[in-house]
Amino acid sequence: MKPARSARDWLGAELRYWRTLRRLSQDALGAMVHVSGDLIAKIEKAQRPCAPDLAAALDAALDTGGVLSRFLELLDGDVDARRPDADNSPDRKSASPRPSAGGASAPDGRSDPPVPARVTDTAALGAAMTLMNGDVRVACRAPDGRIIFVTLPRRALLRGAAAVAGTSALPLPASSDSAAPITPEPTDLLAADVHPVENFRVLRRSLVECDNFLGPREVVASVQDHIRQIQRLREVTSGRDRQDLMQVQAEYAEFCSWLFQDSGDFRAAQYWADRAIEWSTVAGDHGLTVYTMARKSQLAGDMSDPLDTVDLAEAAQRIAPPRSRLLAMGAVYGAHGHALRGDEHASQNAYDQALEVVALPNDDETFRGRWLDAAYVEAQRARSLSALGNHQEAVAGFDRAIRCLPASYRRDRGVYLARAAVAQLHAIGPEAAASTGSAALAIATATGSARIFTEIASLDAQLRPWGAVTEVAEFREALDNVLLHEV
Repeated sequence: MKPARSARDWLGAELRYWRTLRRLSQDALGAMVHVSGDLIAKIEKAQRPCAPDLAAALDAALDTGGVLSRFLELLDGDVDARRPDADNSPDRKSASPRPSAGGASAPDGRSDPPVPARVTDTAALGAAMTLMNGDVRVACRAPDGRIIFVTLPRRALLRGAAAVAGTSALPLPASSDSAAPITPEPTDLLAADVHPVENFRVLRRSLVECDNFLGPREVVASVQDHIRQIQRLREVTSGRDRQDLMQVQAEYAEFCSWLFQDSGDFRAAQYWADRAIEWSTVAGDHGLTVYTMARKSQLAGDMSDPLDTVDLAEAAQRIAPPRSRLLAMGAVYGAHGHALRGDEHASQNAYDQALEVVALPNDDETFRGRWLDAAYVEAQRARSLSALGNHQEAVAGFDRAIRCLPASYRRDRGVYLARAAVAQLHAIGPEAAASTGSAALAIATATGSARIFTEIASLDAQLRPWGAVTEVAEFREALDNVLLHEV
């Protein structure tokens, strides 16, 4: 397969990537979208075009986030609009060539509109997020000005960037096919002076601090390696030691879920959250089970699924200890779900409930969710207010939250700045929004946080009518410098 050869080849490669990621055969995927496996094979080999309704069905079946449909929007001239339910349609070579939206027709009737370009600047790696299987999700500027996310093999991205930079030393995490780090044997760890459970907890706290400042891409490979080491230790221990190792393994799984969530790989985030709930239940750590359930609600909110956001939050609240930070977590994330559903009254009531809980004394330093304070609640409320259209109040809420953030929480500052910029656009004007967006972009580039880039992409789209404004032009130029471009 040669994805760069044409738009249809790229679409075929993308379809095969998502199908293999979901571990589906061509026949199984075809059955899910009511076409033959042979048609799926032909689309993957670029022998047949993909109709918009089929692309939408494939996006839904593969849970791609709309990748295939969004790409087809760029290719109006390259799309066969006929129904794709019959494989005996005329061969593509006999079809009349159609003009493309961005290129001349090839001899066989295919057009060559914009396809993802090679990496032309190592700065573009700042917009790259590593997925669970080692491939990379990269922010890309489409020809019509929109920002889309495309999936590239990590090796191809590294080769392209190295060719430009003249070096292969790139700031991306190790992929699954790289040399494994040297790790001690389980027996060595068991013989150490410090119990391995405490060792792993200390290491995890260090990784959490690294994530706060550097973002997920510098941390996720180490976290997954530690999970593998813990699993190996559990195989040679028994009794309380094995239960304690299961508990710390659950903590790592929840952290891994968070890293993938911030990287934009929601399917991997869901997988690790489910493992955390399973393992914490086995270990008897009820607090971690509740904590992860609340975090699943937050994940659903990032995925713009209001129903799951509310239902998961309510489940967390039902099993959370009364008057606890865990109860407040459920209230906060459920509040945003209500906002996504347009229910401002329910949303504000939930935030008020959370504020009442966090105002109570929290003397237990080991209690999960102790980081949740009034400033965090107000930052989430500001996000919901913006979603509800109350941008003036949202701007004030974000300003208060940003001023209260510890300096080490750089990535969270970037998220708040990006969300504040969108609210500022509607409440103040494009100049202020672009300036704040530029500050968020610097943090997004440094950390590779997909959450920040997603907010910046939304801001970029909304700023397009003010492209002639100096601050907006500077913001968009800086953004272009860290994006791939389709040519």
